[in-house]
Amino acid sequence: TQITVAAATAVARGIRKKTGLASEIKWPNDILVRRKKVCGILTEMSAELDKIKYLVLGIGLDVNFSERDFPEELRSIATSLRVELGREVHRAELAAELLRELDSDYGRLREGKFSAVAEEWEQNCTTIGQNVEIAVGPRKIEGRAESLDPEGALLVRTQHGRLERIIGGDVTLRT
Repeated sequence: TQITVAAATAVARGIRKKTGLASEIKWPNDILVRRKKVCGILTEMSAELDKIKYLVLGIGLDVNFSERDFPEELRSIATSLRVELGREVHRAELAAELLRELDSDYGRLREGKFSAVAEEWEQNCTTIGQNVEIAVGPRKIEGRAESLDPEGALLVRTQHGRLERIIGGDVTLRT
């Protein structure tokens, strides 16, 4: 979870630096621009009790899609940097910036500074402070997203006052 949080923070920061667009994080792995999804982040890991065998980080960023490249049913919820800027983005320069930011945040994690990454993440997260519904398999959890725990899980206060620790699921913001 920490890697996903660090990646989201790095990608959001890299987009802002390279394009000037305000980017936000929707827990745990989406980057939004003007409330539309522009990026998704997936982390896959294989581990044993005492060590990580491997970790794969995938970042899908819609860079130079035009609006017509999106299926009709996604146009109200998805976007690209090109659509938002009104011009194409140099992908190699953007990729280099994202890699610099990822390297920086990975370094912070290795130095034990996850709390600094998490603080930046929370400042850029649209989920914190919002009423949410999270689908975890067949289970639905409803409540108010409060913060991240020290490992990067989302802490949600349910309607019954219980604090639920969420490490994954499909999040819907409720108004």
